[in-house]
Amino acid sequence: MTSTIEILERELGEAQQEREREQRAVIRAENGHEAACAARDEAWSDDYAASPEVERLSELVYRRRRELYEAIDRLKAAEGRERRIKSRLMYVLPAERRRYLLGTVDEEFEQFLAAVREAHRDSVPGAEVVVVTERPGELDLRGDATWRALERLYSGTMRRWVEIRVASHTPELARMARHVSYYAGGHVPRVFVNGAEVRLENAFGRPGDRLPLPGYETPEGRRSLARITIRRYLDENAGARLEKRPAALVQVAEIARLYQTMNLTTDEIRWRLEQLVSLRLEVLAAVYRLTGQRRRFSFYEIARAARLLDSHFPDAGIAAEALFRAVEQALESGVPLVDVAYLSVTTGEGP
Repeated sequence: MTSTIEILERELGEAQQEREREQRAVIRAENGHEAACAARDEAWSDDYAASPEVERLSELVYRRRRELYEAIDRLKAAEGRERRIKSRLMYVLPAERRRYLLGTVDEEFEQFLAAVREAHRDSVPGAEVVVVTERPGELDLRGDATWRALERLYSGTMRRWVEIRVASHTPELARMARHVSYYAGGHVPRVFVNGAEVRLENAFGRPGDRLPLPGYETPEGRRSLARITIRRYLDENAGARLEKRPAALVQVAEIARLYQTMNLTTDEIRWRLEQLVSLRLEVLAAVYRLTGQRRRFSFYEIARAARLLDSHFPDAGIAAEALFRAVEQALESGVPLVDVAYLSVTTGEGP
């Protein structure tokens, strides 16, 4: 049975082809109109306005102008149809943008991919792990209907993704893909076995996943992996602020990896992390623990309470303890968490 995504992908492909045809038709109509205007003006300069040749060319100009307006109307209609189909696809694929690799791809990221390949050299022999880049207007339609829909949806932008290419399928392929996804902002690599794409189960990662990477066990290695994760979400300024606090950088990256298991879109994770950049390390650790426990509080409540307490208490440890205490009091009393935190600030009640 044909899925909604397959139907929309096919309709979007047809709509884009129609829009391209109408764009070419508008260009031809513009050229024809300009040529008719130039011929009319030249004849007018050589003869009087009421001459038969000038009248004939004037009628031609009016006809070409009507044709141009009709071509523009058809183009606008084609663009409107394409926009409507894209809107429906955006609704159907809310979180699939993670299938593209966001952020910068630099030497540090290439070294990370080489480390992943080396870590699975024995279990996935002969594997290639590469970054593929598609320029605007170029489409990669090798994949399934979801991938084709994404390619058509974002065809106007430059797109990157990680590909894992192997000669034969092995059980460790999914773990190798999870290794990339875990550190690369939840990006799901495309896996090709003997030239054919395959979809792996659990390639995105599972709650509780902590995937150490050989060669990155040192503090500098952990900071390197944290930078790789953070660059998928935060801009250069926010990343530079965290770079000055290496321990906080690693902790924010851990929170980002936890969010990756919560079925959040990239934009939702980015917004959440932006609220945490200024928090001190102890408060960040408290937010990580509370988020991992999956209490009934929303992220908004936890982040707002954490920022309120972090800005009030000079000692970060006391602020973290106050956050834990506020959560317990909110659970016991049923009072909103933010109100409990605000009460502890205004009344001066520390842990």
